[in-house]
Amino acid sequence: MVKTAITALIARKVWSSSGLPALEIEVFIDKRISARAITQSGLSGGYVDPILNSENICANLHKMLDCKIQYIDKILTPQLMGQRIDDQLIIDSILSLSTQNNKLSHADTAAISIAVADLAARYYAIPLWKYIQQEYIEPVMPLPEIEIFGGGAHASYASTVQDVMVIAPGAENYQHALCIGAEIFQRIKNQLVKAGKPTGLCEKGGLWPSYDHFRHALEMVSEAIAHSGLTAGKDIGIAIDFAADGFYETGHYWLNGNEGCGQTSDDYIATLTSLIKEFPIMSLEDPLAVEDRAGYRKLMQLSGKQVQIISDDLLDSDPRLVQSEDAALLCNAIMIKPAKSGTLTKTISALSHARSKGWGAIMAGRSIDSEDTAVMHLAVGLGVGQFKIGSLARAERSAKFNEGIRIAEASRDLVFAGAKELPKGM
Repeated sequence: MVKTAITALIARKVWSSSGLPALEIEVFIDKRISARAITQSGLSGGYVDPILNSENICANLHKMLDCKIQYIDKILTPQLMGQRIDDQLIIDSILSLSTQNNKLSHADTAAISIAVADLAARYYAIPLWKYIQQEYIEPVMPLPEIEIFGGGAHASYASTVQDVMVIAPGAENYQHALCIGAEIFQRIKNQLVKAGKPTGLCEKGGLWPSYDHFRHALEMVSEAIAHSGLTAGKDIGIAIDFAADGFYETGHYWLNGNEGCGQTSDDYIATLTSLIKEFPIMSLEDPLAVEDRAGYRKLMQLSGKQVQIISDDLLDSDPRLVQSEDAALLCNAIMIKPAKSGTLTKTISALSHARSKGWGAIMAGRSIDSEDTAVMHLAVGLGVGQFKIGSLARAERSAKFNEGIRIAEASRDLVFAGAKELPKGM
């Protein structure tokens, strides 16, 4: 057996940030070198979907993971044993077959794929980000999005909109951008405490909604930005993940829940364009429902040169969907989630197709997460100029941001992306 061949693979059950069991993969070259990765998942499109609303959720998830571990032990591991750790394409091809027969999810195979890449990096004694660095692509320190308010599925739909965040493209460097986001977060948290309002945390560490109307959230963040000493709309701005499928029903959008009347696509888009003019909004993620492709085209025509319009649910980090001709009319940036792509190879492919269209890109984790920090290495090594993981207020989130600090410290020649990957014209 060659020196760089996989000699063992262990799948075990661990615990995620949501208090639910998750799958951890550990891959070995003999007994001296190993690497681990933990599955990420979400409250939509994740491995927990089929049983989230059932009784005995943890017990059912344990049974599901037991079946997956059995499949990995008996079927997948024998296929991977002896494969060279630097033959990523071959390994990822094997992993893709296991999702086609529905034995494993994309989140599961992504963890295995990333663990193998990390094992290779450890074998060659280089950081993961440097091992996966692509030819002709400059690695960068990404511009972080810091969640201020969480809502939607991440906060029991206490508000319809999923994430209200800040980004600071005018920051001096990566660490400075984190400091700016943290300052906005703490300023608003203290404001809510003084007003006697709750300041609990949602799934990704943002403040649990303490506003009566979505507009009030934008007002609070805008007021905090006004006191930041930076120029709103240039140095710092607001990023919003609408997750609009969560408040779209029978052809109408219910932005503020049951308050008022549902809006048609045209009326809702008019509301969005009005908010863009009034507030320092730089980025809109999933602003419309997946089925409302005509709405996406219209929003792109009206606002595509003013703000970043990101697709997550529409394109699902799937290279086949990203390369379609129609995709260029729907958005100008893509959310890259390895746990949705399924393998490192497909993640790189989706990113490559997005770049060929001149899009911006955001590397992101998922709401059900862990202490695993590999996704930050993927952002840096693949030159993805933006990074979204949540807020700084939960350890599994800050772990990724902190890993970025370590990477920047160890590699001082890495350039901070800043506003470079925001769509041209902003």
